[in-house]
Amino acid sequence: MKRIALLVAALTAASLFATPVTSAAAVGPDTMASALARLDELNNQVEQASGKVDLANRKLVQDQKLEADLNARIAALARLQYKRPSMLIQFLQANSLSQVLGDVSNDHLIAEKQSNLLLQMRDLHRQDQQAHDEAALSLATIKVSRDEAKKIADEAVAAHNAELAARAAALAARPVSQPWSWSGTGQWPNRFAFGYCTWYVANKRYIPWLGNAIDWWPNARAYGFAEGQAPKVGAVMVTRESGYGHVAYVEAVNGDGSWLVSEMNFVGWDRVSSRTISPGQVPLVGSIY
Repeated sequence: MKRIALLVAALTAASLFATPVTSAAAVGPDTMASALARLDELNNQVEQASGKVDLANRKLVQDQKLEADLNARIAALARLQYKRPSMLIQFLQANSLSQVLGDVSNDHLIAEKQSNLLLQMRDLHRQDQQAHDEAALSLATIKVSRDEAKKIADEAVAAHNAELAARAAALAARPVSQPWSWSGTGQWPNRFAFGYCTWYVANKRYIPWLGNAIDWWPNARAYGFAEGQAPKVGAVMVTRESGYGHVAYVEAVNGDGSWLVSEMNFVGWDRVSSRTISPGQVPLVGSIY
């Protein structure tokens, strides 16, 4: 019931804060710019929420392993306690009072360890429930954002606005974030929205994390990817060139220290371009190797 209530709350909050969509039948330059800006906001919401779902899923997988280890340790202590003789037998078989006290101390130690492990297990279950709830809220945000994008797409189609319809449809069709794995053979999956810089780079190289461009820097580190300031061929360049950040693919590094990148959505949505960048020319966050 708690999870259902949280989902309803997320859906209600998302609908309350959503920007109303002006009818596409009267799309002028100002309305067009507003609709495109709204799509960028919706894409940012989806990327942020998808990143949270990804982190929650990773925690749940890690916690499953931790729970299995805790269960094994609790079972081992239970078997040890079962095999130990009762207090009366310990007393009768003891050679001295110090031995009796030592055995009692060991029994207390085993019981204390069991209690600590059970407390860890309870805390782990609490954290897992919290991760489930956070993932449910994020998935609700993704659904509301995709639904609004579909509404924009439908209205743009009715107004014969092909550019707006294409952008909105791409976001509405963005895959919902779910756990996945890649075998290491064949083309890896791309879970980003078509037409954006993140989608382009995720086609150029394997990107297992989620989130908007500016989130790639911490998210890549969480997945064990090396990072640094020096550009390298095949690296992902992360910058603060927009409010959502920007990522590009490093194609070449020149002898003078400049580097060539290819990218999407720098000069326009779904447009691939390239440029040569010199040190200090862009607000660089760093390179993901």
